[in-house]
Amino acid sequence: MNTMVFLEDTLNQLQSFSTDEKQWLADKLYEQIREEKKKEKLVFPHISKGYKPNREVLDMVADRLPVEIDVEAEQAKMWEERTK
Repeated sequence: MNTMVFLEDTLNQLQSFSTDEKQWLADKLYEQIREEKKKEKLVFPHISKGYKPNREVLDMVADRLPVEIDVEAEQAKMWEERTK
């Protein structure tokens, strides 16, 4: 609701612009749109259902956290640090 009111107010203000000012603004908006469309989207590779990574890859990936790590305490510490 607030967004629509804001956009209507903005449109009313834009109507007072000269043709050249409107054209300049339109060019800037189209330029931004073109740039956003150019940005690459994340593409995730397809992994076959029965795929098993080799041992070298598995060795690089953390499997389980050590027992001595208190996950809840670490999370609490993380949130505390974020509030600083």
